Amino acid sequence: MERFRRTSSPPDRCGFRVGGVATATATATGTATATATATHGDGIQRKRPSIGQAAESLQSRLIASFRSVRRRGSGPELRGTSAFFAAFLRLPNELHIHILSELSISDLLSLRRSSHALNDLISSCGPPLVRYWVKHRMGTLHTQMYPPPAPNEAHLQYLLAMRRRHIASVRLTRELANFVLRDTLKHTSERQRQMWTSTYEKMIPLVFGVGYFLEEHRRVILERDLGRIQYYRVQNVGFDICTTSAITNDERAIVKRLDPPLRLQFFYMYRFIVQVLSRKLRPPTYAGSLEKFLRGWSGQAADSEDIAFVLVLGGIGQIAKLLACPNYSQRRRLLHTFITRLSPHESVGWRAHWRDVGVLSPALLDDIPCASIGITQLDQIWQPMMEDMMRPDCREFTEQQKERYHEVMLSKKFINELMGYDVLRGQQADGDDSDDEEEAEHGDDV
Repeated sequence: MERFRRTSSPPDRCGFRVGGVATATATATGTATATATATHGDGIQRKRPSIGQAAESLQSRLIASFRSVRRRGSGPELRGTSAFFAAFLRLPNELHIHILSELSISDLLSLRRSSHALNDLISSCGPPLVRYWVKHRMGTLHTQMYPPPAPNEAHLQYLLAMRRRHIASVRLTRELANFVLRDTLKHTSERQRQMWTSTYEKMIPLVFGVGYFLEEHRRVILERDLGRIQYYRVQNVGFDICTTSAITNDERAIVKRLDPPLRLQFFYMYRFIVQVLSRKLRPPTYAGSLEKFLRGWSGQAADSEDIAFVLVLGGIGQIAKLLACPNYSQRRRLLHTFITRLSPHESVGWRAHWRDVGVLSPALLDDIPCASIGITQLDQIWQPMMEDMMRPDCREFTEQQKERYHEVMLSKKFINELMGYDVLRGQQADGDDSDDEEEAEHGDDV
């Protein structure tokens, strides 16, 4: 009969302690011997992680978060792609920034839509790209009107907003040039056409400045009227668009941000835009009553309230769309569509259109159906403020500039003042001067 002996062994260095060992041996007839051993452990003792190990783990996590793009580029989601693309994503961030800074904004947008990995890469390189564009690509005119964000708050949205403003100014400048080339310069020489082409680049920054003024004017009006929602609710006021007087003090603060030598040029460009828009929104004078009836043309031109509505809430982008319409009927139809689509009572997608205007807060969008928004009268936009700055006791402008201002306002030849010469000087003596008579008869329709 076998005896079982209980023995105890001291704990080993690895933290294991063996409680007991039982061995049973049985010997069979012949040559085979079997041994069975059972081992029982009563517990495992683990050491607490040290402070150095915890710091090392935290450091590895931080490094992994900064290298998420490169780690993602070598992950399973890029399996099957080219080795060149995977190697490109593994490049250091400095090389990524250097490569992406050579691309245009449209190319960056195309890359963002191509894959998730490139979208994450461009988003992670957004702040240094914004700093590069502000320093090397943008002019002082852009950064003076729209100051760049702080280095740690820079995002691609700033570049996208500047791109939209620049495209709108280019489109409106092109439409203004087409207006002069097709209507005013019908009988001028090729030399004057070349002079106008050289002036085209001069008009782009002026149109950009007018767009900045109208955008800030709209911001002041919306902040003033959308901040009185509680008053409108108490008075039970519904959605309404009305006309208000000038906001001279706010406009003065806006104009002071513009470049002082170009302030008069910005104002003349604004008046020229109003001239062109007013002329394009009235029926042609060459058409008779029967032709107007058959074409469905309204006998009355667009009133000043509608023009002010487009200027303030639409800006230069909507003005460019109106001038791009090939005929009068389409321009009036687009004007009516723009006015009605902002009304909560006449449009289903009015929220999206107000977001395009600049109202992004959901709370303010919910309050628009009970808001009354005042649009400045057309003859009260910018002009009263300029008249106040042209007073004899005001020193904003020189005496020569004041005299020239009064001459230009009397003649209403703002385009001549902008271009530096008379655009009608090359017109033939026996040419068709119906456009000149029409301009003298109607003026700027303001």
